[in-house]
Amino acid sequence: MSEAIVAPNAPVVPAAVVKQLEAGIPVLAERVARRVQTDIAAYAGPVGGRRRRLIGLAVSEAAALYVRRVGGRRISTAGVDDLFRKMGYGEASEGHSLEALEQALRVSGREAWNVLQDVIVASGLPASTLGWLGNELVDFIDHLSRQAGTGHAMAARARERDVSVSQQRLLDALLAGTDTAALPGLADRAGWPLPAHAVVVAATAADGMTWPASDTLAGHPLAQVTTTQGIFLVGAEHTPELLTQLRNGGAVMLARSWPVGLADVGHAARWATRALELVAVGAIPRQPVVDCARYRTQLWLHAEPALRRELAQELLKPLFAETPNSREILSETLLVWLETRDSAPAIAAILGVHPQTVRYRWRRINELFGESLHDPEFVVQLTMVLKASVPLWVAGDQSDFERYWNEEPA
Repeated sequence: MSEAIVAPNAPVVPAAVVKQLEAGIPVLAERVARRVQTDIAAYAGPVGGRRRRLIGLAVSEAAALYVRRVGGRRISTAGVDDLFRKMGYGEASEGHSLEALEQALRVSGREAWNVLQDVIVASGLPASTLGWLGNELVDFIDHLSRQAGTGHAMAARARERDVSVSQQRLLDALLAGTDTAALPGLADRAGWPLPAHAVVVAATAADGMTWPASDTLAGHPLAQVTTTQGIFLVGAEHTPELLTQLRNGGAVMLARSWPVGLADVGHAARWATRALELVAVGAIPRQPVVDCARYRTQLWLHAEPALRRELAQELLKPLFAETPNSREILSETLLVWLETRDSAPAIAAILGVHPQTVRYRWRRINELFGESLHDPEFVVQLTMVLKASVPLWVAGDQSDFERYWNEEPA
């Protein structure tokens, strides 16, 4: 049990003054609580709220202990020490630093010092007594701060031991591309064996869906979820079962990366997330599970949306000037030719039209693009821009054409 004993050479504080200080504690507690909630945003709240009552309790208990201490009594600090350790523990448990609590202690110290000055001066006690009381107050506030720090450190250690926190740290490290040398230690604390190859599954949730707990899913994946989206990292061998469980659990859309080494987990998460975004805009067909390996080209081409828009405006300007119907059939025909370099009959078979129709369209394409179709660099860029853009147009995205007409001079 902690005890504080006043030193033999401490000045005598008359009993009447001690009683006056004790009688003023409720007023001091209310004044401090009001100032703390006004000056420190983290502790703001209603006047009659629970937080206000807790602040008042802490001030009352600490002030009573201080007055008994300077009054020359033999005291135990155990109760107040425990209270402030719990306060520090609570701050850490909520993910907060001790900054706000330290501010509150400074506010409390200033208000207590004002009270001490008023009482001691009115009582006619010498300045040396006031000085000693001030030094005692500083030491006492420091003592309370250390107790809060002890509680904060205890909570921090408890969080370190918390498996879920450790797993989240491991996933954060993998997504951020942390040096793989640090991963075994993180994985050991998380209780999650590191696989040689992992798969990232990105998922969107149905309205009102609750994501299943990781320990109920195949491979016990590391998970990062919100109310609408989830990222799951699992060993490659567990992927099929995990996908089935997520679909049965209510996931609306799913995308899976191909198996990657641990150094590439962050990239895999970006690919899977982008795949779902491309499904949403129509650049990738809607399907139960998007296998990113099948859509690597689309993922690559849509990695820089602004660059695609700029290239479209530059390279496809002749097409944009056509009527909507002409633009649709010519872009479709041109893309098939760029991808196959086949004859008119072969292209016609792919498009389901007469070969003569393809020849007619091809003449128009040559009129629009001319000699540029013989420039290898232009053809490569044209192929990529059309592969990235045509699915968007088919899905109803008209932004390329609107931008063209808005920027064209009248």
